[in-house]
Amino acid sequence: MFNIPFFRRTSETFGLDIGSSAVKVVQLHGSSLVALGVASLPPDVIAEGTIKDPPTVVDAIKEAVARASVNVKEAAIGVSGRELIIKKVQIPEVPAKEVHDVVMLEAEHHIPFAIDEVFIDHHTLGRSGGQMDVILVAVKKSKVNEYMAVVDQAGFNPLIVDVDGFALGNQWELNFPSEVREAVALIDIGAAIMKTNVVRGGATIFARDIPFGGNNYTQAIAQRLNISFQQAEDAKLGKDVGVKWETLVPPLEAISRELSLEVQRTFDYFASTAESERIGKIVLAGGCAQLPGLNEYLASNWGIPVELARPFERIEVAPAYAEEAAAMAPALAVAVGLGLRRSGDKEQPK
Repeated sequence: MFNIPFFRRTSETFGLDIGSSAVKVVQLHGSSLVALGVASLPPDVIAEGTIKDPPTVVDAIKEAVARASVNVKEAAIGVSGRELIIKKVQIPEVPAKEVHDVVMLEAEHHIPFAIDEVFIDHHTLGRSGGQMDVILVAVKKSKVNEYMAVVDQAGFNPLIVDVDGFALGNQWELNFPSEVREAVALIDIGAAIMKTNVVRGGATIFARDIPFGGNNYTQAIAQRLNISFQQAEDAKLGKDVGVKWETLVPPLEAISRELSLEVQRTFDYFASTAESERIGKIVLAGGCAQLPGLNEYLASNWGIPVELARPFERIEVAPAYAEEAAAMAPALAVAVGLGLRRSGDKEQPK
């Protein structure tokens, strides 16, 4: 996504999703899954998208890559969170070679950071009436460098830096290429950050990260039942830790209501920026998406069909990974989207 100057070209990369609760590795050859590995991270190692304990993250990257038996060094990574700005802006229609300069000028009005502190990229959505609709993306250089550093220290080359929400769109476009008529909201509910990407016709028309995720559920369970965070996490995942499921229902329902309201606010904001645009379907990804009954609850609240992400719908999965890929599918959507990236594949004419 970001044109960071010292990236060199290569055709072979693997997807490296460094999340708040786990590191996930996916390697694809064409439309075949050839490597898959996951390593968990303790709570608070990554908080609010910031790496607080780099050595632990480095070890988790090494562990996930080793489990996957990845045979290349170049990785595609993603960023998300508060130091990432994604906005749809309008600029005057100009020749393609001038778009970059005009976007840079426009960016100063929309980015709450000094321009020299951020990497900036853009994607042109369309042109009409002498205007161009452009998706503007900016992320603080310090954040990108922080994530690149742990990948480098683990012995790999962070060749591509994408946005987690856009990676969701990559895997959706591959797996459901015919669903282009209506807007679809792709929502990845991670441990700490909820990534939203509204796509139509193979393009992002709205994207936003929300500081809300699966940890909200775990903390609510821990507080309600007066148990440790880890025990609450295990109970949430259905493990037998001496906690009855019935006791989890009240805190789970309370947080699901909060989650529903957070997303509704995002949809309302989207509606205010998109003329006559209507979301026809919601697709949930991320580990939290598999909470029992969550998609049915959200569908009834929003009055819109809600389904779980199927990132391997059109990807051939090697038998060795079939069981893990099936069990974790929604949680692997971002990693699959990153695994689809290749150097130079998103470049626009200058």
